[in-house]
Amino acid sequence: RISKDPSNVSLLQGFFLKLSSSLDGPVERLKQLNSPEAVRITNYYSSQLVAFVRNVLEIVPVSVFAIMVQMSDIIERRLQRLPLKVQGDKLIAYAQLGERYKLAMMAHEISIFADGILEMENTVIGGAQVNPRKLLDEGLRKELVSHVSELLNNLLQFDFSASSETVASMIKHQATTMRSLTSLSGRLEGFQVALECVEDYVCMHGLKMWHEELSRIMNYNVEQEVNKYLLKKVLDADSNFQSDIVPIPRFPRTQNEPSCINFMGRIVSMLVKITDAQYTTYSIEKSGWFMSDGSEVCGLKTVALIRRAIGVYGLTGVDRLLCYRILHELHRFVKFFRTNVSKQGVLLEQLRDELFPEWKTPKSAVAIYASGSKKTEMLMLPMLTCFRRVGQAQLLRRMIRFELQRCARVDAKMLQHTVSTLNASLLSEQHPLEGGSEDMKNTCDMSVAVGIGDPLGTIFMKTDPLEGLPVLMLFFVITYIPKLSYNPT
Repeated sequence: RISKDPSNVSLLQGFFLKLSSSLDGPVERLKQLNSPEAVRITNYYSSQLVAFVRNVLEIVPVSVFAIMVQMSDIIERRLQRLPLKVQGDKLIAYAQLGERYKLAMMAHEISIFADGILEMENTVIGGAQVNPRKLLDEGLRKELVSHVSELLNNLLQFDFSASSETVASMIKHQATTMRSLTSLSGRLEGFQVALECVEDYVCMHGLKMWHEELSRIMNYNVEQEVNKYLLKKVLDADSNFQSDIVPIPRFPRTQNEPSCINFMGRIVSMLVKITDAQYTTYSIEKSGWFMSDGSEVCGLKTVALIRRAIGVYGLTGVDRLLCYRILHELHRFVKFFRTNVSKQGVLLEQLRDELFPEWKTPKSAVAIYASGSKKTEMLMLPMLTCFRRVGQAQLLRRMIRFELQRCARVDAKMLQHTVSTLNASLLSEQHPLEGGSEDMKNTCDMSVAVGIGDPLGTIFMKTDPLEGLPVLMLFFVITYIPKLSYNPT
């Protein structure tokens, strides 16, 4: 009845009053008997009745959000963007009276739903107090999280296959990816604008709700994706971002990306694959990866499009996942070094003695370099794999940091200056923040969000000195420098 006639929402007030009185008699009898279990029994049945009330009222936020989805579709696909200047003879075309009338009717229908809830008074059911406004807010958040999570999961699926890619297929898949990101950006922008349109009708802070829930979705998915790098997994029960009332849904892994837990992992995997050195070349001057024919596959525009699609929260999440990827590679390198390179300690010691002193070119240098390169040849390929992966991730992090900095300069200039000043003051002082490690962590997270700091200066881990690493690095450079070529064009 409520979905057909929104005005019937007001009839629920009497039903809830009768429901609240259903527990009064049994509770009073338990108190008269001085039962030690009175409080526990009252709390249990009160929670069950509150859950029932929440399920009954759930039809209201479900209906409201269904209307908001229609509004977002009109805003995204039919409503034209107003330019800064409009010529007089084109005002009628930009007015779009039909679409705006539909938006007004939908907003009116939402206001009828909301009025029925907002007119209800707080009701005490057993020992629990039910606030209809809070239930409406939680219901809208639940629907928002469900729709946005499903949209992110469906649109952020990519067809890259590392084993069977060619240059032509890489370009095709990259174009498909850009279209998916553009579509996702438009859909999420439509949701956000629709929330802002109806926030006054349902007495809520729509933009605040949007940012809080989008941040929670991104952080939760990043947290779950990071689990594959951790020995101690973060379960839903231990997560700071998961909620029983407004749960974030989990989706099965895709067939194309079975190693990725969710869409955040698929984004990182997509970036790593389209910037693979097997197909692309990185240009320092243009800050991007290019194919052999000169076409750009990943650059600043790509990162800007990802930021518009998943927001600043999502972009900082990608940066965090890249950090864990780098840390994983460094742990593997240290393990490889201690397992394999340490066995060659005598060889590395002999090479270091032949190269001593370090500041002077040794006699018969060519023979020493050739002999050393041949003796350490079996160690070069694992080092090359590690360095390529770490360098690729660091270049991606630098592009992400630049985009965050550029976005903050435009949209949050005062915040960026404030965080920059705080960061400079902390670096100049000897004592840490008064709040301790938690405040320091918040400051670091805020610094990353506004693009402050150099990703290449990040300290990922500390370890004991690796004996022989400088000598091995020397022969690594000598081995691979002749294989590199410079193209001035």
